[in-house]
Amino acid sequence: MKSTALLILSFLSFSAIHGAETEQIRPLSGRNLAGRVTVDGKPRQGVVVSDGVNVVATDDNGVYQMNTSGRQHVFVSVPSDCEIPIENGKPKIYEEIDFGDRKTPLQIDFNLKSQPKATKFQLMAMADIQPGDLVEIAMLDEQIMPGMIEFANTLSGNVYGISLGDIVWNNPGLYDSYNTHISRMGIPVFPVIGNHDHNEFVHDDTMSDKDFRDFFGPTYYSCNIGDWHLVALDDVLMSGIRGRGDYTGEITPQQLDWLKKDLSYVDKDKSLIVAMHIPTKRRNAPAHINNADQLYELLKDFNDVRILTGHTHYNFKTDIAPNITEQTLASMMGAFWNGDICDDGSPRGFAMYEFDGNKIVNNYYKGSATPRDYQIKIYQPYEASYRFGKDKDGKPEKIDNDSILVNVFFWHTDWKVELKEDNGEWVTLNNEFILDPQAVKLLQGKNPWEKRPSAEPTKRNDHMFLYKPSKRKWKTITVRATDTYGNVYTTTEKRK
Repeated sequence: MKSTALLILSFLSFSAIHGAETEQIRPLSGRNLAGRVTVDGKPRQGVVVSDGVNVVATDDNGVYQMNTSGRQHVFVSVPSDCEIPIENGKPKIYEEIDFGDRKTPLQIDFNLKSQPKATKFQLMAMADIQPGDLVEIAMLDEQIMPGMIEFANTLSGNVYGISLGDIVWNNPGLYDSYNTHISRMGIPVFPVIGNHDHNEFVHDDTMSDKDFRDFFGPTYYSCNIGDWHLVALDDVLMSGIRGRGDYTGEITPQQLDWLKKDLSYVDKDKSLIVAMHIPTKRRNAPAHINNADQLYELLKDFNDVRILTGHTHYNFKTDIAPNITEQTLASMMGAFWNGDICDDGSPRGFAMYEFDGNKIVNNYYKGSATPRDYQIKIYQPYEASYRFGKDKDGKPEKIDNDSILVNVFFWHTDWKVELKEDNGEWVTLNNEFILDPQAVKLLQGKNPWEKRPSAEPTKRNDHMFLYKPSKRKWKTITVRATDTYGNVYTTTEKRK
């Protein structure tokens, strides 16, 4: 559904600039932006509207007013009983603020359409798609989108998507191509800005994201879906003076102030989805954004808070507080478009979340080209030896002819991973930091065929499990992993 902005001007009351005539609003003293929010043509009270600095709620006539300066957009935090407006295949919850040369007030209205509150819905979360040229756009189209579209067509009910930053790789001119392909799934996909979505040639944080804002709208915003309040943030503080890697992970004070105001309109019994690019904290590394504790302080009183991030290109989940959990996702592009796996051996893909009320009732990882139940890979001894690295001839640096290695792609500390040798008893396995053998074989070192040669297997891979069979001539190894939601994934490997 499309939102409609009606721009009105006058000295004491506004007159139409474009669009159909609408009831004119008398501006309060000191206010230069106002508008009316309607739902199915009727004014709606209590709808939150913001320019990224001011955060106000509509009155009983559906009217909001504020004094805005230097802001590009005004956006509406869509109520949970309204459709997310869609324009050109992407969410459109905002309008441009353009005073031009005029010094008189501006009116921007939002017309929303009602729909039943989505107490049950699904969210497809993806990170680091990162096409950087037309070759990679073609790879997105040919290698990834067919599986994504096929899977999306199996989903029913209310389905949304979110893209967790690095939507492109230092090439804002590809935003339109990205959007064309992603919108083929037929679901609204919310955008989040990443470090590679900033213009590397602009040495200013605010101006370096203008290309993103011009195409996708504000870099931080909120809306409501069911009993969840969705917030997108920009946690990339870009300098760019020393190149594209000259940035820090930080949420600006302006955003934190906005978030505090935004959350003041949200009931504490609601749950939150907080999406950004750089992880606020990592289970498997000491890295975090600079002011994560200030963010956590604003989130601590809500029912359930799920922070969704990308950036690292591999899968892990981090427990922050009893009610705050962060899920960091592997990259949709895989390891810099070098094959169909990520740095940790996970298939390139996305995460699915199923919501019921203010709770998540299911969550799983889905490779874009692999079956839903492909969650585990077992490496037999010779292949498992690649965990030690490979030599110049492409062979394992060290041979271990005894040990089995298991990769459970979406594992977290509350999962249970068990192994059965032949017809023996189930044995519980403990995780270790180990290189994924397939990632070593494919990515380690400088390979002349690589699309981007910076891809390497990650040493931070802690969803690996090592097991030494009790019998040298074992026949079968079976692994089962039970996740947080009771899903049981099982795979069996016969001895070669």
